[in-house]
Amino acid sequence: MNKSFWIPLLVSFGTMIVLYVIGFIGNIDILIFNFSLSHTEISLLPIGVGIIMGFISETIIKSKSHTN
Repeated sequence: MNKSFWIPLLVSFGTMIVLYVIGFIGNIDILIFNFSLSHTEISLLPIGVGIIMGFISETIIKSKSHTN
């Protein structure tokens, strides 16, 4: 597979992981992933930001490949 697939995927997952870690360390409720036996809480903000960052990086890669 080429760069236009892997880089946006890694940027997306990397952003999600960094935001969840910041939420865990800083105890920020909007960025936290909580798991317990009775229920699981997942914040959707890091997922949304990760998807947006993936699209932005894909757009940047495509625009740079068209200029070359």
